[in-house]
Amino acid sequence: MINQFRATVALILAATIIAPITSNPPTVLAFVAARTRAGLLPSVAVEAITKDTDAVRAVVHELGGVVVGAVDGELVQLRLPLAKLAALAGAPAVDFLQTPRDVTRPVVQSQLPDLGPGVGGTVGSNVLLTNAQAWQAAGVDGSVKVGIIDYFDRGLWNPAEEGPVPDQAHIFCQDTTTFGSVCSDIFQDGLNSGDGFEHGLAVAQVIKDMAPAAELYLATAATASDLRAAIDWFSQNNVPIVTRSLGAAYDGAGDGTGPLGSVVDYAASLGITWFNSAGNDGLDGYVRATVPLNLDYPGTGDDGYVDFDNGAAVDTYLRVNGNCFTQLDGVRWSDWNLPVALRSDYGVEVYEPVTDPDASHRVSHPFDPALTLADENYNPTDLRLVTTIDSDQSNGAPPLEAAGSELCPGNLFGASHGLTYLRIKRNVGSPVTGALDTLEVALGTGSVERGRAQGEYSAAKPIVDSANPMLVSVGAIDPALAQVNPDAAALYPEAIAIYSSQGPTNDGRAKPDVSAPSCVASTVYTAASNPACFNGTSAAAPTVAGMAALLLDAGLAVSGAPLAAAVKHFTFDRNVAQGNLLPLDGADNKYGAGQVLLPAVPPPTPFPSTSAYVPLVPRRVLDTRPTSLVGPVELAGPHRPYDMIDLVVAGTSDVATNATAVAVNITSVGAASDGYIQAVPYLRSAYGASSTLNIAVPRETRPNFAIVPVGVDGKISIYTVPGGQIIVDVLGYFAPSAPSVSAGRVVSIAPQRVLDTRTADLVPAGWSPHQPAGESVLVPAASAVPATGVAALVLNVTATDAVGSGYLRAEPTGTTPSSSTVNYVARLDSANSVIVPVGAYGMVSVFSNNAAHIVVDVMGYVTDSVAPMSDAGLFVPVLTARAYDSRDAGESALVAGVVRSIALAGLAAPLPSVPVGASAVSINLTAADQAGPGFVGAYPSGTTWPGTSSLNFQTGQPVANGSVVKLSPTGLIDLFSNWQTHVIIDVNGYFT
Repeated sequence: MINQFRATVALILAATIIAPITSNPPTVLAFVAARTRAGLLPSVAVEAITKDTDAVRAVVHELGGVVVGAVDGELVQLRLPLAKLAALAGAPAVDFLQTPRDVTRPVVQSQLPDLGPGVGGTVGSNVLLTNAQAWQAAGVDGSVKVGIIDYFDRGLWNPAEEGPVPDQAHIFCQDTTTFGSVCSDIFQDGLNSGDGFEHGLAVAQVIKDMAPAAELYLATAATASDLRAAIDWFSQNNVPIVTRSLGAAYDGAGDGTGPLGSVVDYAASLGITWFNSAGNDGLDGYVRATVPLNLDYPGTGDDGYVDFDNGAAVDTYLRVNGNCFTQLDGVRWSDWNLPVALRSDYGVEVYEPVTDPDASHRVSHPFDPALTLADENYNPTDLRLVTTIDSDQSNGAPPLEAAGSELCPGNLFGASHGLTYLRIKRNVGSPVTGALDTLEVALGTGSVERGRAQGEYSAAKPIVDSANPMLVSVGAIDPALAQVNPDAAALYPEAIAIYSSQGPTNDGRAKPDVSAPSCVASTVYTAASNPACFNGTSAAAPTVAGMAALLLDAGLAVSGAPLAAAVKHFTFDRNVAQGNLLPLDGADNKYGAGQVLLPAVPPPTPFPSTSAYVPLVPRRVLDTRPTSLVGPVELAGPHRPYDMIDLVVAGTSDVATNATAVAVNITSVGAASDGYIQAVPYLRSAYGASSTLNIAVPRETRPNFAIVPVGVDGKISIYTVPGGQIIVDVLGYFAPSAPSVSAGRVVSIAPQRVLDTRTADLVPAGWSPHQPAGESVLVPAASAVPATGVAALVLNVTATDAVGSGYLRAEPTGTTPSSSTVNYVARLDSANSVIVPVGAYGMVSVFSNNAAHIVVDVMGYVTDSVAPMSDAGLFVPVLTARAYDSRDAGESALVAGVVRSIALAGLAAPLPSVPVGASAVSINLTAADQAGPGFVGAYPSGTTWPGTSSLNFQTGQPVANGSVVKLSPTGLIDLFSNWQTHVIIDVNGYFT
């Protein structure tokens, strides 16, 4: 890219340091001058935009430079002798060179817009309105580590509000734009008050209000590579939650890509849940225009410039209100995915008025006829050109100009004490083909002229636009009590803040993710502030991060995507049109999933007690497919990835109101991606800590059996990582029982194969081996199952050698239920467990709707009222949790043909609490990272493998199956596999 060298040097050494466009101090030019006066070889700091960071690192070292930091696959930040800059620019791996971008600017408290309604202080409103107050009263205080990325002045630190003054172990600061600064000025006591350095203290105060026991880790980072280093520091300190209430200039297409998007992905790979303010650009900080192919405006003299007028007139001047250091987030257009040769090439011209245009051009105030406002759509004729910003897109520059620049007008005109005008010109020779360019102008501070700004798409900024599920962008509810100013109802009828940035992103995803109360009481922003509260999305983001700390502390989610999903789930809907006055409309681009609200505090977990099983004829309690909807209409799908579904099961479909657990068959249909589905008791287990069903291929139909303890309010929760449609069939339930009973005991046996249609040895009498299609096959009796006293059988049912797609249905003999047990496809083995009531003659049958062989293993049986009284086989639910994972450190995959013994009873906390002496366990068994297609058999330890299987798998595709497995007297099971595979075991209960 040698042709870009001249423009690059001009950009680095000149263009960004001429008023009114400035770079972050100290300027490259000043640094070079100082080095030259000292007789040292001048060097410069640059960021090399590249997809091959390793190659650029090597080039930098060859040229005698120093790599300062990097974001893999995005950029390398470096220092290099000025004389070698041309060689670096010409390196094949370098796409573009730029000055290091400051991505974490201090935020000065927002001021009230002159047309907006008033906001009032809401003392403690965020704690009250999120229900955090109730959780704190119940003893949940957020005793976890929380990281804050911001600017801080410890001289203003108030221990009564923000907790102990952070020591050096809790502080990270890296600013490589200042060539090795230790950031001492950032934390100098009392020197930076009012310059934005108090902002981080207000954020800390919100965190401590929401989560009083949170341990705070404070980080300041200047560039993208500095920010990545901060993420490493958080990870090294085991910080699971990070919140950031800062803006950043454009660095990508507005679709989650770019250096900062990559930093978010990196943090997610380390298990960090990231909360970020959505931005305050919804009112007057963002302009979007579609640029026609023809920019000719006869008779105007404006040919070649972008027209910002929404009507028939031509207006190529965009007014920017703001004093010195008004920040430009950039001018961006939609050519990011085009080859360099096809990108449009625009330049930005910066003008200043010579005289004050507002002195003579006024318009009536819309709400008070006695007042007037500046006519911001008027363009003065006495403008002078100050500078032009123009990177060369034809030689590799991204479709972006002026990102991170600052306007410093030499006038005090307008209400903001400074006026600047921007003109955007499509350069002569620029490609003009294909789809029309969508051009965006965004400010970091200041405001654009009235009538040109829009809220939609204003949230498509770095980090906020991330598609990573572990990122939660937060909009602001302001005023927090959702009171509407009647005088401005026509302009502003909603609870969402008038300034809160809105989606969608440029690739069509909804933003923000959630919204939260803002304008909260603060000792940092007091009566001397305007307004007298901590407002903006800056206050909303830490509110949600503090809520996440409470959920994590309560053990209701693991960090990462599950915690982010839980936060998005615990919301209430707000209608876009009229706040909460009209019918609910679901997720949108103003409120996101809704306003965050913690559920009622869950009551203490009841002491484990025994329960007996009540078999039912299978019945469907949930089908989210709109064409066959069963269940509440608000649960209709398809569900988005990482959605959560709360389903009431107790007291419905013949399930007793006091049910302690349900036996269900959960089926995933039409999943959007691969991933896992988890079923847990509502508010009793951690989202993401276990799995119930694995989806290996998008859109596949896959069921799994599970015994799920019933949670608070009679509900179970289904966390669906791959999204799609969910079907739940209830097979039976467990209800509290006496210590000794006849009916409802689950008697586990050593697994026994009783049906295999591939062989004449294991088929019903008089039945010849073949692939049944459209017929029911009687399941022969198991020798370990008595002839009487049996209400149901516990089976593992497998379909194999299928000629096409279809299903198996285990059924009481003589009946035709509407549910299915196993869904299969051609030539792939599929298995599922089931508890089936016995039918005629005490038998069960298996129906196949297509030609497939059927294999049935008996794992146990359920007693009926004529069985002997006993205390054995009663179910005790436990908090669903992972008991074994062969992928953990110190473990290894199962070796083909080698038995592995695993203890599931007598384990120490926090592992599942199963006592030694339990007869069996209810588990979910998962195989992953398989070396080939095969099966895993689970059976009581100390016995010989009985030739049965508990699940069947394909190469490299995770698959799960719920199972009831008999334990050895010492609480162990054995696993046997015919192929190398990893195994994971989650436990949800045991049998006495």
